[in-house]
Amino acid sequence: MPKLTVETFASVKFPLKAQRWLELAFEVASSELPSKIKVAQLSLVICGDQRMRSTNKIHRKKDKTTDVLSFPHQENLRDNKNPDFIADQVISIGDLMISFPQAVKQAKKFKVSTEEELVHLFFHGFLHLMGFDHEISQKEEKIMELKERVLLERFAKLRQKKKLK
Repeated sequence: MPKLTVETFASVKFPLKAQRWLELAFEVASSELPSKIKVAQLSLVICGDQRMRSTNKIHRKKDKTTDVLSFPHQENLRDNKNPDFIADQVISIGDLMISFPQAVKQAKKFKVSTEEELVHLFFHGFLHLMGFDHEISQKEEKIMELKERVLLERFAKLRQKKKLK
């Protein structure tokens, strides 16, 4: 099974419990990687709204904060379609940014824990790195929502198995 390694950088403080939940999410995300990849790597930045807003403005021309941004390094990793992988190399799949203040705000709005929202945002961004894009069409939106649900269900089962609270 492919392995996902994640370098996490935080420019804001966030709870150790959230880091443990994210580490479990990284393990679950590994199951979505194409089978011909041995090791995939991504970087994850947990930041504040000011950094997220400036990054969103630079890269998407939107002068507002957002919850998650994805910067893929591969064109498409869906369905093992990319034939250019060299199996013994580490493949960089991209960079993710998650706004911790937005995760906290959305957790309250959706009546879930901050950890649950961070995991959801990670999976959402990870799927974008894999080549899924809900903004293309309603069909793609449904496909991505289903993938998110599957990852969240796998996460819940693994969390229960590992007794992570």
